Amino acid sequence: MELKKGLISGIIAAIVLMVIFFITMMVTNTGEWYIAMFPEMMTTEAMWAGTLSTLLIGIFMGLIYSVINSAVPGTGMKKGLNYGFMVWLLAGIMWPIMMIAFAPIAIWIIELISGLISYSIAGAVIAIIYEKL
Repeated sequence: MELKKGLISGIIAAIVLMVIFFITMMVTNTGEWYIAMFPEMMTTEAMWAGTLSTLLIGIFMGLIYSVINSAVPGTGMKKGLNYGFMVWLLAGIMWPIMMIAFAPIAIWIIELISGLISYSIAGAVIAIIYEKL
């Protein structure tokens, strides 16, 4: 268990998550729905809170990876993709499932797919950086 490697790889993964979330919102136009549904998300405080929470998600992913990496199947990038998929199953799938109750089908499907992609990429980044440190 090497927490320093987990912390560094988690911070880098958090930056990747932020970029992916931003691109997803811009490309899929889900940002307009979020603004209409949750206008309070557009305040400065809410944007900082979102950035901080994404940073914490990345850090926790990196730290947890440093603890369980020997139990994650695969090697290299595949190991990271597997880890990202596991994180998505445990945490990333909850929001899209809750959205079924109030969001249009296109929105929660986009959230489901983009979450899978972003957590898988973040997991791959964590595994690659972790191995290189």
